Amino acid sequence: MRNLKRNILAGVVALFSVFAHAVPGMIQYIPDNSGEYVYYSDKSFTRQSIVGFLYYDDSTYAVRYYAPADSKNKLVAKDITLYFSVDPEANHLELTGETIVGAVGGEDTDIINYLHDLFYEFTARAQKAFLESNEKIESRQDFAQFGGTVTIVFNTMVPIFNIEEIRTGDGTKVFSTITVGQLVSSDDKSFTDYKGVETAPKDLKRKFQTKSGAKSMDAKYQNQSVKLSTQWTQANMDGVWLMDDYAYLSMATVSIPDSMKNSTQLFEDMTVRMIGESTSGSYTVWKQKTVSRSKNVTVVTNLYYQPDTGDVTRDFSVLTKCADGTYAFLKLTVFDGIYMQNRSYFDGILKSYRVK
Repeated sequence: MRNLKRNILAGVVALFSVFAHAVPGMIQYIPDNSGEYVYYSDKSFTRQSIVGFLYYDDSTYAVRYYAPADSKNKLVAKDITLYFSVDPEANHLELTGETIVGAVGGEDTDIINYLHDLFYEFTARAQKAFLESNEKIESRQDFAQFGGTVTIVFNTMVPIFNIEEIRTGDGTKVFSTITVGQLVSSDDKSFTDYKGVETAPKDLKRKFQTKSGAKSMDAKYQNQSVKLSTQWTQANMDGVWLMDDYAYLSMATVSIPDSMKNSTQLFEDMTVRMIGESTSGSYTVWKQKTVSRSKNVTVVTNLYYQPDTGDVTRDFSVLTKCADGTYAFLKLTVFDGIYMQNRSYFDGILKSYRVK
């Protein structure tokens, strides 16, 4: 059940104590945090390809190109990563060093040049975007690398350049986000191991059914409550319940740092972005992410795929602003195969959630 019990709240707390910066010359609504990355499906290639960007700190980045082997067209796999150092004080992108891993010559030179061009072009276009909220912005621009006039969709939920997708004149998504994430340590290989998942495969087959004889019970934590059944047991920590090895539910309270008391919307948006990020060996499927906002409640739904195990989990996060200025936080994670067969049961749990 690896990664089912992802510690979101620890990340929320850490997020606001390690503010970082942006690419040179760019003003960001949500600052990038060390280890954040984004991967795109790149349809400008004739073969299946992905391109990823990783932010280490304000002077160090990585850019990776990956294409799986194509036996039909007799193409070997390509996996090329460029590690850049830049001048963080410059008002434009100025490289100060570079290391290339995985290139073997020949056509790889063209790929390296293309990655260079993207890094420069994305930096220049991101500098002019000036995003100031969680609202998406569409901008028509000329972009030679993608065939001429395109529409660039900017979204602050996407780290580094805030570019979510690029569409050609006929609406084709030639460059589109497939996952965003954050490395959890210097040993985390999630960025360099990623192979690209636009649509997660079906979850593994699992034997599970809700017990008809299970009685209803109220699970409570501080000012929060949710209706579970006796099929759930409380873990050895406050606010956490488990349903065997199939589902996980937690409730907690989040306080806004003093530095953000007057920026509650930014706090919420930063939290929503972090909730939707991949973690070690477990990747969100961007197309499956949904965010629902009402006056005081934000609900984020994600689908996570773990390639090394084949597990697919569905994750629900509910962030509620309380009268005292704190936030109530509920997280429900369940294997997707189990959720799809018992949707009314798990949806009922979410509907029963109350914050006083």
